[in-house]
Amino acid sequence: MTNVGLVAVSHSAPLAAAARDLALDMGRNAVIVAAGGTGGDGFGTNAELIASAIEEADSGAGVVVLVDLGSAVMSTEMALEFVDPDLAERTIVAPAPLVEGLVVAAVAASAGTDREAVAREAMGALASKQSDIPSEPAAADSPDSLSGAVSSGAAASGAAATAASPDTTDDREWHSRRFVVDDPAGLHARPAGALVAAVAPYDADVRVYHELAGRGPVLARSMTSLISLGVQEGDEILVQATGPDAQAALDAVGDLAARGWLAQGEAKPETTIPAHMRSPGSGLEIAVGPALVWRVVPREDVRQTTENQMEAYLEARETVRAYLSSLGNDPILSLQVGLLDDPVYASRITASIEGGNPAEVAVRSATQETVADYQNLPTEYLRERSEDVSALGDLLVQALHGIPLGGLRTAIRDFGRDPIVVLDSLTPALASEIDASRVVGILAATGSITGHGALIAAAKGVPVIAGKDIAREINDGEEIALEPRSGMVTVNPTREQLRELLRASKEQARLDEVAREHAHEPAMFNGRHIYVRANVAMANDARLGATNGADGSGLVRTEVLFADWEHIPTIDEQVEVFTEIAQALGADKQVIIRTWDVGADKPVAFFQSSHEENPFLGVRGIRLMRRFPQALIDQFRAIIRVAQHADVRVMIPMVTNVSEVTWAREMFNEAVQAEGRPDELPMFGMMLETPAAMLNVTAFDEKVDFFSVGTNDLIQYMAAADRGNAEVANVSEEVIPLVVDLIADAARVLDSPLGVCGDLASSEEHVPQLIRAGVASLSVRPGLVPRIKQAIRNIP
Repeated sequence: MTNVGLVAVSHSAPLAAAARDLALDMGRNAVIVAAGGTGGDGFGTNAELIASAIEEADSGAGVVVLVDLGSAVMSTEMALEFVDPDLAERTIVAPAPLVEGLVVAAVAASAGTDREAVAREAMGALASKQSDIPSEPAAADSPDSLSGAVSSGAAASGAAATAASPDTTDDREWHSRRFVVDDPAGLHARPAGALVAAVAPYDADVRVYHELAGRGPVLARSMTSLISLGVQEGDEILVQATGPDAQAALDAVGDLAARGWLAQGEAKPETTIPAHMRSPGSGLEIAVGPALVWRVVPREDVRQTTENQMEAYLEARETVRAYLSSLGNDPILSLQVGLLDDPVYASRITASIEGGNPAEVAVRSATQETVADYQNLPTEYLRERSEDVSALGDLLVQALHGIPLGGLRTAIRDFGRDPIVVLDSLTPALASEIDASRVVGILAATGSITGHGALIAAAKGVPVIAGKDIAREINDGEEIALEPRSGMVTVNPTREQLRELLRASKEQARLDEVAREHAHEPAMFNGRHIYVRANVAMANDARLGATNGADGSGLVRTEVLFADWEHIPTIDEQVEVFTEIAQALGADKQVIIRTWDVGADKPVAFFQSSHEENPFLGVRGIRLMRRFPQALIDQFRAIIRVAQHADVRVMIPMVTNVSEVTWAREMFNEAVQAEGRPDELPMFGMMLETPAAMLNVTAFDEKVDFFSVGTNDLIQYMAAADRGNAEVANVSEEVIPLVVDLIADAARVLDSPLGVCGDLASSEEHVPQLIRAGVASLSVRPGLVPRIKQAIRNIP
């Protein structure tokens, strides 16, 4: 049997070749010929090259040609005049997106589908280009066969519709399923992109609703449209599919949801700079230096040449793609590259150009419209992603004006002194250009420290302050001082101010150096050895902790260790991971392993829980384990096994009542029995994270062997303030002294040892009060161990 051949026609030879390679990865048995460029340098299309490609691709079953835009259509039509009439008759030029269409077409062609069906598959990937190419060739036998794809694409090509009720005017048979999005950031770019990829191979129209928010339907093949639904963690989405592969497409979405909204084979991503991996003062040092002001000022004129606007846009797009790709493989930059090809964003630009607007006007309008979509989303995290869209639009405009992209790296190198870079917006691209060895700090007029650019800079250890209007008033060469801990910016500091800042900076550096020199010595206070241990969320944390002199680990976060696993780890698998951590920290070091603390902001794929309006006050931690008792027993068994050759202890989280400890003890005893009642048993402890447990702490004293205070949750419950909400951060800060008093009171009345493992353990301001009250141990970020040890030694 011969398969239908495919031809990819593009103005860019590298783009056509890359699209071919991507499609062949999905449809390995397909015959795909790339016909990109003019045959020489530069951009354009060549009818003779296309004709030759059509002839090469044909093996008797016909050819489906996919093109990008503009003159590619004309060149392809001309190419069909050059080939044999019989071959031209069995060649279809499909009005489909080049990349997405080629991928699904390759899958269909590999399966032996006829050329009309292959063309329909390609067109089903996205229907936004059907106005550019007549669809009659693909529908010669059944003129109406593609009408469903056209109407579906038209309904979902833009932002999410306001009405979220299923469409009752569409009489096709739609199959429906509901899924909960458990990604901590909701349906943002990465899971949205995974959803697009999951449904792409299937012959089905798929649409998505966010009924609770009244948004939808949107086409499941557009990342921007999916993001525009504003789906947050724990929200439910309605996914509907129609067509031959409707059930298979829904199954694929179900598999994606079960994987935690990660693409097939994709590892669970870490944040750019995870809190538990930040080194002491990383990005928080006082920075003083001259300003290198970096601003790109676009030319005032708008390039308007009616004949070349589409080609100018396509050339600018490839220029931006090449620039972003040259900056490395950071996932944030990859998302921006992906946005270049997003069907909604790109179609807004091309439609505006086809309507007669200059390319620059089209780019600015599409960017503003897409930014508006993002800024209407319900969470600050999702709204901040609009910064990435704005940055991409600015790059496209620069490229349209012929302004060279990049250059910041060279400007820094040529500046002469290590500067503080001052800019309007710290984009991911600019942050990627910054060499941490040459830059002492960054000041941005807009954005926030959680923006993607700031995160990239912070991962390099560069101090960043963002969202300061004063940045727009600073001139090149002016002296600037940044104090990231307080957010203070001083322009042209006085000699006295400068002396004080430099003194503080040198003192900070000196203290860090002294702390590192004594990192492996015990931290003593009044003859007591205060153990400073490392919080561990991965094996690397244990190794870093050992390097920094940690006295073991006071908190092993098992839910983070296994967060990217698709199945619940077996007893043996947990034993292997726990043993690796214990060995990395040292055979004589104590390791406290916290049992599954799942729920709220810590979802895990293999523990399914129902949607809750307020998950922080719902079924999480030990409460959730009552639904999965065997999982808790198996984890206890793994810890018991490791206890036969290492000093490990077990600790249960999120305890409120004595009955929860009693039940957990029963599960522990079952694990002991199942392991044959070995001689070495780990000590059994609990976390103090709820006000009820703190106020009734003596009632637990006879039930457990030790306590550890989880200050992050305790502070948010005491303050009734979400720890991730900057709007109420001051409320949380004001209750910290009260929380410290509660911990101190508990340490004085308890017979069992009390440790602290939340962020408060890293506060040099409050450590003295905790230690004086009798706290026996602190567990901190691995990089902070030397500094906290030294802070204990310095307590008067």
